[in-house]
Amino acid sequence: MMLARSLVWLAGAAEALLLVRLLARLLAARPDNPAFATLYLVTWPLVAPLAALDRAQRQFGAVLEISTLTVALLLPMIAYLLWIWLAPRSSGSCP
Repeated sequence: MMLARSLVWLAGAAEALLLVRLLARLLAARPDNPAFATLYLVTWPLVAPLAALDRAQRQFGAVLEISTLTVALLLPMIAYLLWIWLAPRSSGSCP
């Protein structure tokens, strides 16, 4: 149960960071700002596997990162499936 609960918290934190990254890129946050540079550095491992989706887009300015959007949509689904798989199953009848 503790592992499943930790997974939900970790997935929620990652989701929040991804949504902040998506909003920052949509609003053209400057990547040389230390706060946004840290955000991009922390979230890059989550977005890197799908970075090819953004290859045709420009690097600076307001950009809708398809890779970030895709990961932000897939992460809750994957976390839910893992939570169901890790959650203890009741072995009795319904009350």
